[in-house]
Amino acid sequence: MIKPAIINTAISRCDEHGTFENSLLESFIGDAQWLGCPRCHFDARHSTDESVATAARDVQFARQLNADLISSGIPPRFRAATLENYRTDSKPEPQAVALRQCREYAERFDVHWQAGLSMMLLGEVGTGKTHLGCAVAQHVIRHHGAHARYTSALAIIRDVKATFSKTAESTEHQVFSTLQFPDLLVIDEIGVQHGSDFERQVLFEVINNRYERLQPTIVISNLGILGLRKCLGDRAVDRLSDAGGPAVLFNWPSARGDV
Repeated sequence: MIKPAIINTAISRCDEHGTFENSLLESFIGDAQWLGCPRCHFDARHSTDESVATAARDVQFARQLNADLISSGIPPRFRAATLENYRTDSKPEPQAVALRQCREYAERFDVHWQAGLSMMLLGEVGTGKTHLGCAVAQHVIRHHGAHARYTSALAIIRDVKATFSKTAESTEHQVFSTLQFPDLLVIDEIGVQHGSDFERQVLFEVINNRYERLQPTIVISNLGILGLRKCLGDRAVDRLSDAGGPAVLFNWPSARGDV
């Protein structure tokens, strides 16, 4: 699991508790903050003054949310990607449709999670698929208290292959388990791998494991639906589309550099 990085440490002094090691912790949105005196924070959370305790619990909640967002693996480039700042001005009609489908999926994730409903984001390079995939993941973490994880097809295959080494730190079972349990898994760059039977089987196992557990999966690919079937196999695509899992189409020219 990815944890917030400690950017810096310093010896600080608290008027009540004396010296302590202060830590500057990585923030998902870039505004790193010093944690302050841990004993003061503990005392505040358990204060008999409800206003003090509430403020301290809010700080604790914000820190946990920050940790959950960072552990999602959403790349720094896409941490600012939200449903609200996705631009629909270059191809307003189809882009608005894609945004609406992703927003509906994110806002009703509690319902979709119960049904194990997955989603496919398919289409041209540079059309904002990763932006919206990461935006959905961030939304379900922030607003549904869900655990989401972003990864790529190549990263999954690389991690599985790494287990074949005699010095491997993880087993193949452990790799698949880490991909099985997030409430939402976003798999990007489907189709950029070599397309071998081994790769197809690895990705099918990830998708099928989650399908059997009613765990939603979002796949992102530059392929169309026919190309995706060739890449992943019919069985995997059928599981992704089961129960009405939508295929959101991004059929307009790249806006990379403009979006």
